[in-house]
Amino acid sequence: MSDLMNHTGFGAPIQENDPAVNKSLYKALLILDCFSEAQPEWGVSDLSRHLGIGKSSVSTMLSTLAHLNFVYQSPVTRRYRLGLRCLELGYVASSNLLIRDFAFPILERLLKGSRIVYMAIPYRDSVLYVETLFPIRRQVNYSSVGRRAPLYCTAIGKAMLAHMPDDYIHQYIQSTSLTAYTANTITKPDQLLDELEQIRAEGYALDRQEKELGIQCVAVAIRRNQDGVIGAISISGSPQEIDFDNLDTLAHEVMNASSEIAKKVTTSGY
Repeated sequence: MSDLMNHTGFGAPIQENDPAVNKSLYKALLILDCFSEAQPEWGVSDLSRHLGIGKSSVSTMLSTLAHLNFVYQSPVTRRYRLGLRCLELGYVASSNLLIRDFAFPILERLLKGSRIVYMAIPYRDSVLYVETLFPIRRQVNYSSVGRRAPLYCTAIGKAMLAHMPDDYIHQYIQSTSLTAYTANTITKPDQLLDELEQIRAEGYALDRQEKELGIQCVAVAIRRNQDGVIGAISISGSPQEIDFDNLDTLAHEVMNASSEIAKKVTTSGY
């Protein structure tokens, strides 16, 4: 296994003779990295085939991770899921994300009517939600914090993608299957490039029910001194709540909030 990068997307490929890398630890972290919302459960043989690591090594590493509560093995199926230690660490990570502290009072001002307010950061070719604000009267039984979504079919994702380097944008489009979630999803590379150019010109991105029918969004990137994307914020709701007939007003609200967050982030040295 000369290139462990095939499975992760972290950093540069690891060389077998790199003295700075603990290979056993890296392989154990690769195992943890396989667990996802799409595939939350794995068996030893599945992981061995997927990662190209021997079954004996995978079994030993999983046993160690289970001992430390990073994974849990079902006594019935003998398959593994993430353990409670991961939940605990996820809370620690999210609660210490400084951009949330800077942004929260500003995001609260965007919370009007029945709209939902999101903040996300770019992470491994996708959107990673780090804050969600719901209206008080709306009953919810989930949070988007910690969940991922595609860049190309969400307003918050397109807002970030539009301000990334050209080389990255073209690499992303070439390596990403632009799957249709609805009839409104952008599935053609040229169309997406045109959309990103329009976002750069206008300063905001729209989700025209592209990811989910009945949901529209307006999003704006958070940028540090107009150079580099820190994240993005969006307002989301039904077509009645996020009415594009009032787009100028909605976009102005979100752009002002994004600018205020960016100033706080820049002056803090974050």
